[in-house]
Amino acid sequence: MLAPKPEGSAKSGNNRRRKSSQDLQRIKHRRTRSGCYTCRARRVKCDEQHPICERCRKGSRECVYPEPKEPASRSSAAGKSSQAESHGSPDSSPDESEDDPESERPGTVQENDNPTGEDCRRGSISTIPAQRPESTQNFAERRSLTRLSSETPSLIQDKGASPTPSTEGSLSHSHYTGVVSRPRKQPSSASTASNSRKTDWTHLPRNLQYYLDYFYENLTHHHYSLKYDPCNFLQTSYIDIALKNEVLLYAVVGFSAFQATLHSPSGKIQDFLQYYNKAVSLLLRSLKKGDRHEVGTLLAILQLATVEEYLGDWVNLLGHQKAALEILTELYTPQSVMQSDVSRVILGWYTRFDVFASLMGGFETTLSREWFSYPEEFYQKQSIGEPGNLVWRIEKIVAQLRLLGMDMSILFAKIGKQEISREQFMEENKRIGERIVDWKEKMDPALQDPRYLITDFSGARALDPDDIVNPYIPGIIYAGPLWTVNLSTLDWYSIDLMHQYQTALTMQTQPGAELSRKAYKCCQLFEAIQFHPQCPNGTLLAAQASLGISCLFLSRDPTHAMWARRKLAAIEAEGYIYPYTFRTKMSDLFQDRSCMHWWLPNEEGYPSIIKSIRKFVEERTAPAKDVSTEGLRDMKAIFSSMNLDDGKSTPPKLRDGKNIMGVDNATSTHGWATSSPNESSLEELDIARTPEDNSYHLETDHGYQGRIYGDLESNQYQ
Repeated sequence: MLAPKPEGSAKSGNNRRRKSSQDLQRIKHRRTRSGCYTCRARRVKCDEQHPICERCRKGSRECVYPEPKEPASRSSAAGKSSQAESHGSPDSSPDESEDDPESERPGTVQENDNPTGEDCRRGSISTIPAQRPESTQNFAERRSLTRLSSETPSLIQDKGASPTPSTEGSLSHSHYTGVVSRPRKQPSSASTASNSRKTDWTHLPRNLQYYLDYFYENLTHHHYSLKYDPCNFLQTSYIDIALKNEVLLYAVVGFSAFQATLHSPSGKIQDFLQYYNKAVSLLLRSLKKGDRHEVGTLLAILQLATVEEYLGDWVNLLGHQKAALEILTELYTPQSVMQSDVSRVILGWYTRFDVFASLMGGFETTLSREWFSYPEEFYQKQSIGEPGNLVWRIEKIVAQLRLLGMDMSILFAKIGKQEISREQFMEENKRIGERIVDWKEKMDPALQDPRYLITDFSGARALDPDDIVNPYIPGIIYAGPLWTVNLSTLDWYSIDLMHQYQTALTMQTQPGAELSRKAYKCCQLFEAIQFHPQCPNGTLLAAQASLGISCLFLSRDPTHAMWARRKLAAIEAEGYIYPYTFRTKMSDLFQDRSCMHWWLPNEEGYPSIIKSIRKFVEERTAPAKDVSTEGLRDMKAIFSSMNLDDGKSTPPKLRDGKNIMGVDNATSTHGWATSSPNESSLEELDIARTPEDNSYHLETDHGYQGRIYGDLESNQYQ
């Protein structure tokens, strides 16, 4: 005979079941205090096998264990902590307790030891949630949405939704919300973000804590012109690596201080220069000592290169790029670099510099084609292997654009050096043109899902009467998981514009009106992104290159000029200092030399901190040392045959006033911008505005004065 159950046992069992159900939803992963850093960062249990744990082995991930520490007494440990704070030397990040409830962070991913892909990129997307699509929400409603983690489109489950059948070619996430930007925050204390972040840096000096907090809460991958960051690299692995690499730590803190200074009413250039110079000095010391090259060193060089780009010094940036190239090719192959999230971000970061510099300067990329073609093949295979995963498809179109840019740079560099015949050029150039068209016309239907198109602009800011485009045409931009498609399309426009322009330049023909139409389309998309209420922090910075190219092919009149000048001023006010050559040529384009001082009349919208930064840049800009750096400094691939000051430009002659196609050269009153399409043709395109209401020259008191790479012998990189 069974004994009667104690009173309340059923209730207790129900509570246990409810608790178990809640625990399943919560999916809290316990970690050991001695596991590898990869498992700690991914918040999963590590079996601590050496030299590589089982999870990292199955997932083909980098497996790094902390250095063994000598046992120390409480008093000696406290003394070391005090000493570290006084000298500003970062220690290892302490491990979080297994059961610390505050160590959890929204967005933790469930562990899955699938060796073909990273967990943060996994997830079936076979059904569409029956929630109200983003396109039916108006702008005012979207202002009230909040974000839990990264600036990439977040995937938050609509628990009250029942799935509806998917349509052919359409994919959507089982979790979804619109793109929402985080409001810019000034940390109120050095540990203000400690309750939500995954990694602890409270052992660092307070000033470093402050700027890491600022970085964590305000900076996004868009500040780095990285189109996609589905695994939230910058807020997780990047900071984790920085806490183990002093050079990277100060480089990250320096960049964060730069961004914080821009948005501080009392910001001064010294606020970030001290950390920037510290990073440079530490890097030099490491290179001179012959320290082993590590991922942290490579990331530090890329971070310093990003600072150089913001300062408008592409000559010095090339010095960083050459050093990064040596380490990148030493640590990875085109195949191995695709095996982890961290290395894939590194490759995307480097190739973005490589392609942009080569297209601007008119020379070949430093990496061979395999470094660009293999990623596209990799993402294609991943898409086939995980057909329900939208992330791989987005990664693929980004990789395709990099490959297109690389092929363009090589082809135009070869014809410029007469390394190929005219016939070879025309054949290869035709294929590139077809691939550019195919990128847009044959894009994966899943990346054109109309459910994510924004069609309702209720509550949007009123159109400016002097605007040259209407950003509120329904269906221009995507929201939610397809937000990256907007930025990729901007890149596509700039590549298409560059291709058509460089082709006309090479063939010595006048560009057609299609150039101008696409420039307007690009400007329209740019402004639609800019005015989106939840445009993520840093997005304008990620879109600046496309805007700069498009402005060259707009109509030459005061209205268009002022529109372009306001956009350029908005970008530079965010800290992106345009190079001297660009400002000079655009001043000629706008027929107003005052643009050399500032883009807008009477210093409108000219922050004092930007004045200080520009003065600093002018005093430290290094001279070009070779043909490549000279070409990049002068942006020869764009401005070599443009004569913008008089609004006229004539294609260079090869023989007897004829171009290579045997057509007489013609002079255009619009220069290479070509005649703009008339208003009616713009309306047909939904464009027209519809009226409705290597070197560091640092300040004496702030650190190293010499050249970061120029003073080192080549064997010191080995």
